[in-house]
Amino acid sequence: MRKLVCFLTIALLAGFIAACGQTGIRNTTVRAPTNVARPERILVYDFAVSAQEVKEYQGIMRQQPTIKDAAERERLLAQEVKDALADELIEGLRSLGFRVERAKRGTPATGTDMLIDGQFLTVDEGNPLHSLVIGFGNGASSVQTQVQVYQGPDARKIMEFTTQSDSSKMPGAAATMAAGAAVSGGVTAGMVAANAAASGVKTYKSDVARMAADSGDQVARYLSEVFGKQGWIRPDQVRKARIIY
Repeated sequence: MRKLVCFLTIALLAGFIAACGQTGIRNTTVRAPTNVARPERILVYDFAVSAQEVKEYQGIMRQQPTIKDAAERERLLAQEVKDALADELIEGLRSLGFRVERAKRGTPATGTDMLIDGQFLTVDEGNPLHSLVIGFGNGASSVQTQVQVYQGPDARKIMEFTTQSDSSKMPGAAATMAAGAAVSGGVTAGMVAANAAASGVKTYKSDVARMAADSGDQVARYLSEVFGKQGWIRPDQVRKARIIY
């Protein structure tokens, strides 16, 4: 019974943490996309990210990596966040009825093609021990991106905005659970990740990959609002984005 209570508490904690993380759109600049033709195709570039902008967690809760080269681990983490964002963005745009392709950087747009490009400004894994035990934003992970939208062979910029994603600022285990449960139950980040599926949370290899996917979803939502105003999609297809001021 004790183990069951601990299991259910951790599962609920994982669900609450994922649900309360904040991801949204900010600093939007729409460059009067009036009289713009509906794109025949949307090209999505892999967002640019450098290893210098990836901050890998190195604390005591980190499992021993199978890959010993830190530079290679950061490269793989960078690829993971790029894939997560692109996959979610493409899925969201395709659900609106558009032909969407993931394209190599430099692939030119033709005709009425729309091109979505961007850069990761921050990829920080934070400190999961502080986030889990202390909470209130201590040790929070973060992912920030800058997004540009172009159209036509002349690559005319029609939109630019940023996304901001932070892990939960909920109270940590020390604040929400009895001290005995937190200590004797052996609450760890690994247990939270292992039980995330039980709470219905979509899982990724890293927290920053989940936030990158959330960012891709918010980009698709924001674009659906713009597309709806252009009359390119039905009103019932518009999905409202979260705006962060």
